[in-house]
Amino acid sequence: MSAKRKTPIERIADLFRLLESDFEGEVLGAVAAMKRLFQSEGLSFAEIATVIANHKGEIEEKKYSDGDAEIIFKKGMEKGKEEAQRNNPSMLSGEFYDEFGEPKWIEIALWCAQHGARLRPNEQQFIDDMCGRVQWRVPSEKQGKWLLSIFLKLGGRRKI
Repeated sequence: MSAKRKTPIERIADLFRLLESDFEGEVLGAVAAMKRLFQSEGLSFAEIATVIANHKGEIEEKKYSDGDAEIIFKKGMEKGKEEAQRNNPSMLSGEFYDEFGEPKWIEIALWCAQHGARLRPNEQQFIDDMCGRVQWRVPSEKQGKWLLSIFLKLGGRRKI
């Protein structure tokens, strides 16, 4: 089984890492290998220097800290929630949907079961079935629509 051939960028990165060696022979070998690789790829040391200079001294892997990523994630989640509320005014009230705007089906089904005195027999049977089913899986699209329509019919609140 043959190893995957490295891309020129990966090979250049490996050679740059060798420049940090404590052994002069390895350093000189890495420089000679870079010259050969650059020539075969139609590159020059000056072009590589330009790429480094244009990167403004930031190391890609260390561009953002974990704290920065967490802040960005939280802002994205907040923005997503705001857009979902703005674009979908029928979203259910807070106790009936999760932080991603997805309905909490078990909460909705149980609420309907508790408030279902006015339901027709087929609706009551459906609610009873859904109370058991949604504990383990998400309802189908058709089931979800019917469950939400019953919920709203019984006075379930929409998100304001």
